[in-house]
Amino acid sequence: MPYKKIMACLDGSEESLNAYRNALRLAKELSAEILAINVVPLKSEISSALSLFLGMKDLFMKGGEKILKEAEDIAKEEGLKVKLILDEGEPFQRIVDTALAEEANLLVMGKTGKTGLAKGILGSTAMRTIGASPVDVLVIPKERALRFKKILIPTDGSSYAERAGLRALEFAKTFKSEIYLLSVVEIPFELYEAPGELTKLIETLKTSADELIRREKARFKAEGLSVQGYVMEGIPEEKILEVSLKEDINLIVMGSHGKTGLKRLLMGSVTEKVINQGDKPVLVVKS
Repeated sequence: MPYKKIMACLDGSEESLNAYRNALRLAKELSAEILAINVVPLKSEISSALSLFLGMKDLFMKGGEKILKEAEDIAKEEGLKVKLILDEGEPFQRIVDTALAEEANLLVMGKTGKTGLAKGILGSTAMRTIGASPVDVLVIPKERALRFKKILIPTDGSSYAERAGLRALEFAKTFKSEIYLLSVVEIPFELYEAPGELTKLIETLKTSADELIRREKARFKAEGLSVQGYVMEGIPEEKILEVSLKEDINLIVMGSHGKTGLKRLLMGSVTEKVINQGDKPVLVVKS
């Protein structure tokens, strides 16, 4: 496994603590180092002269220290030593910068379960971190335990999906996982007005998807792994979530195009929608 140093992101919430506990167990199983970071989001008004005089910055920093002290105690219960990092600034940026400085291989974050347009436009620390991170990001929903018995790999034949498939293969070989491959044929809405062309297009896309799944199944079977494949027609994120529920999937492994900024947040992506709308742990594989 490529994960030799895992960094968990803590904000004091139950969601982040649950993700942290799972990160500790993963670190133990992989014999990896574990780090815990808390970033105090000090805005300019908090850092002003008046705020400093009132001791607000100290109050916020002490809150961060308390969060990390709890993380240290939890690690001791698991028999692990954790490196604690307290920082201040824009959370997602400090997390990414620290991951680079510490040479972390994997970021682990919790998910609050909020959905809707507001989240899509404004983003969140998790979504912005995923967009900016140069390393893989594991997002774990509240009260979910990280397991590897059944792994779902959505694939479209792109280089991003290819990297996700390779990472999933590493996990599957390590944990003897069952693999579920899924390719979704998505038909542009405009083509429904041209039924003749639509039929030809669907046949072509399904043939390509069938061939893609066949090749991917052969790769996993060659490693002695149990693998099943699906080719479905519809909206990708909906079909991914449908299969994840039907097969009681433990982990979804997906690629990321790495887009950042307002355009990405407004347009969204299949990976982002699966994270927002689903309740399964999602590993986002970066380049």
